[in-house]
Amino acid sequence: MFDALLRMQLGPIVERLVDMETQVEDLYRRAESFCRIGVCQEVDAASNTCKVSHGDLLSPAIRFFNPSAGSQTETRIPSVGEQCLLLNYGGGEGGAQSVALFGLNSSLFPPVSGVASLNRRRYQDGTQSDYDDASHTFNWSNGPTTVSGSREQVNVTVGAATLALTEHSITLQLGASGLLLDAAGVHLSGPVVDHHGRVISSA
Repeated sequence: MFDALLRMQLGPIVERLVDMETQVEDLYRRAESFCRIGVCQEVDAASNTCKVSHGDLLSPAIRFFNPSAGSQTETRIPSVGEQCLLLNYGGGEGGAQSVALFGLNSSLFPPVSGVASLNRRRYQDGTQSDYDDASHTFNWSNGPTTVSGSREQVNVTVGAATLALTEHSITLQLGASGLLLDAAGVHLSGPVVDHHGRVISSA
């Protein structure tokens, strides 16, 4: 009789504990999926969505973060193989309520700068731009075309042609022909100086 009474009194408590155990397991499972490291597997640039793998799972097409998305906006399409932080804001297991935050370096896409003062961006075709706030220098390169600038000087190179600007002078050079502008005047150099089809340089 005592055992029956005890079971009757403890029965609801045991049932409640079982329910709580199930709820805790569900919360634990959801918490595990809130934030995971993932890898981009597919990209749809037109819809600004991607599919991300995490473990053995693959998300549906989800949105990804951009540097900005307001009145000032910037779009940066992630690369297949790029690592990301997968944020499951809905807490579900399907991944439909997730967004991807890209920008994690990996062996496939290592950092392009190891200097604290150097901010560098490199594009897929090799074009690169960087700014060093310690030396106050900016550099941009695209194949044979380069631009470099500091607080004292700007240099532009396109193949064999160069242009240098400082506070006191402008120099333009192409092979053996050149032009220098400074406070003293205009200085021409080269095998021939032509003015309206008339050679005005001495032999």
